[in-house]
Amino acid sequence: MKPETMQIYVPEENHLERIDRFLSQSLEIDLSRNYIQKLIKEENILVNSKAIKQNYRVKADDHIQIHIPEPEELTLIPEDIPINIIFEDESIAVINKSPGMVVHPGPGNWNRTLVNALLFHLRDLSSIGGVLRPGIIHRLDKDTSGLMIIAKNDHAHRFLTQKFTLREIQKGYAALIVGKPRKPHDTINRPIGRHPRYRHKMTIREDGKEAITEYRIRETWNSRSGLFSLLDIVPHTGRTHQIRVHLSSIGTPIVGDPVYSKRSHKYRVSHLLLAAVSIAFEHPASKERVQFEIPLPENIENFIKKLKGSR
Repeated sequence: MKPETMQIYVPEENHLERIDRFLSQSLEIDLSRNYIQKLIKEENILVNSKAIKQNYRVKADDHIQIHIPEPEELTLIPEDIPINIIFEDESIAVINKSPGMVVHPGPGNWNRTLVNALLFHLRDLSSIGGVLRPGIIHRLDKDTSGLMIIAKNDHAHRFLTQKFTLREIQKGYAALIVGKPRKPHDTINRPIGRHPRYRHKMTIREDGKEAITEYRIRETWNSRSGLFSLLDIVPHTGRTHQIRVHLSSIGTPIVGDPVYSKRSHKYRVSHLLLAAVSIAFEHPASKERVQFEIPLPENIENFIKKLKGSR
């Protein structure tokens, strides 16, 4: 992996947030807070072209420059990290990723990733994803939990990658949101592109790529903490941060979303309350339609229990 330099501006809603927290939650690559502290100490992170202290609090429109040095080694080590394997055969595995788990290695996260766990628990993995992403066909954000398909050979990898491209793999999500949408069932069809200034964010823009998200309200709670809803969601396209951007755009952000909700810290959840709870696709070997579903993850269930107890 080559050295990398990134630049980012601080949005107004992150004013006076600790820089390590802001960067760990805002960048597309998953940098740990410890690694960010190390980069600051080595002056590989500058704010407005100046070195800063490790406890620096960012200010609105600060210009942050981040230099990721070349890693010393790229050897991946299998690690005995518990993972929830829902299904496995000679071609594929379907796993339930925990919230907070980084999918594949990268700067500051060369171990304790899903890939490290897969190398330990699965005997075979496809090679098409390269050295750092064996078996990985698609990904979930670090804080998003739920179902992922893992390819155990190159045929399965190519087959499923094509199915994703053709939008023939159906994924279902559950999201706990702040507020209640106006309609109980609706489809959000609004194009998404990179934010013109805050490059770590996606946003609704006319020249963006087509993005379609269908939702249905499953349940609503009017608690002492406010109004909340549980949504069943089907994304019909696969844009970066699509569900998070679309729900925020209609005024109902996902609880705990540090990027698209201005009040994400208020609810004291460790990860945003979004999970991939179902997936259906044609099996690469049998060619039969298979479907997998999981219950709501513990972090969403725990938040619902609090809502029910505070009515």
